[in-house]
Amino acid sequence: MPAVRLFLRAPLFCAGEAHVPPAAFVLEGELLGTEGGGFTVRATQYRSEQGRVLEGTPRTLFVPLAKVDHALHLEG
Repeated sequence: MPAVRLFLRAPLFCAGEAHVPPAAFVLEGELLGTEGGGFTVRATQYRSEQGRVLEGTPRTLFVPLAKVDHALHLEG
């Protein structure tokens, strides 16, 4: 699977039982698909707006295109 880094326009919503670290602006992991108007990604690393690595559990997430500022395909 191709590796991808998604840069978000705003952090992912985190209320109640958060599935990702608060203030996650960058997701990095495996791109699983691009159907349905967004990216399905197995996120294995999360970063803050400043690029600081955040503690978080790997998760499979659907991120709508409206939430993504840009995406970077990472070479093997």
